[in-house]
Amino acid sequence: MPSRKPRQTRGAPGALQTLPPGPGPPRAEASAPCRLCQPQPGAHRARPKKIVFEDELPSPVLGTKKSIGTIPGRRIPRPQPVPDYELKYPAVNSERGRRRYAAVFQDQYPEFLELQQEVGAAQAKLRQLEALLNSLPPPRSQKEAHVAARIWRELEKKQMDPSFLDKQARCRYLKGKLRHLKTQIRKFDEQGDSEGSVYF
Repeated sequence: MPSRKPRQTRGAPGALQTLPPGPGPPRAEASAPCRLCQPQPGAHRARPKKIVFEDELPSPVLGTKKSIGTIPGRRIPRPQPVPDYELKYPAVNSERGRRRYAAVFQDQYPEFLELQQEVGAAQAKLRQLEALLNSLPPPRSQKEAHVAARIWRELEKKQMDPSFLDKQARCRYLKGKLRHLKTQIRKFDEQGDSEGSVYF
């Protein structure tokens, strides 16, 4: 009986597979791995973590820094720095500390009220002017269009005025600081009340 010659089949391009002689379904043989299936060196490197320092965060006066690797349309939240007053004024633990916090509150509250009134009045005037400009009919001539455009530019200039923005920022800061001081004093008072109470 003549011996059967092993069959040869094609797997990957250029790689021949040898199957054993004899009847039966063809068995899957491992062929030489394809170059494209092999992992490429350096393809799966871990990306380094990004560390953001406080001085790299956007400043309301200087403008925001643009990150280089951001995807357009997606906003990556930045960590918010802890206000300095939260670190400077921790929980009150003595009557002396309470008096100190109350003195700081009393010292800065008048400045906050004055700033709040000034900023509030300026914002109200700017809103009123913007509403007036929005209610105007469309310009009928080139001259009217130029005048309207100039007034809009002046409005935007006033809204972005650095001294006005500084006052707004200072007002927000003082509001947060005074609220923090008030909360710390209230917590101390509540703690003292609960310790001094006798329950039957």
